[in-house]
Amino acid sequence: MKGQAALEFLMTYGWAILIVIAVAIALWRMGVLSPSTGVVKCSPPCFTGTPFSYVDHNADDLVINTGLRVNITQVSSSTCDPIEMGIVGEANTQLKINATGCFGGNNNKVTIKYVNLESGLEHTVNVTLSGA
Repeated sequence: MKGQAALEFLMTYGWAILIVIAVAIALWRMGVLSPSTGVVKCSPPCFTGTPFSYVDHNADDLVINTGLRVNITQVSSSTCDPIEMGIVGEANTQLKINATGCFGGNNNKVTIKYVNLESGLEHTVNVTLSGA
């Protein structure tokens, strides 16, 4: 009788513990429990999840910092057609993207295509520029 009670106790709490562990793993994989993530507090433009951080812009230039070695291959915006680029930036440097009339206006959606020179993979970044 005691063996059955002990087995029932272990089975009931064992399943509960497994469910809690599964939920914790799911939350961790989604980034909820990661201390480096959270609510991003920035006004546009935000380059979240990319190797870029915003520095400044005007109607003709966009200045960004890059954390990786990249080759910016194409830039387009809601005010201009895609422009082929070949801007190579080393890690932890500032890049100036020149494109006449592409970065001005409010709520201008800009797309930057780049190749990560470390991995060789191509990526796309979408940001919204305001107030230039």
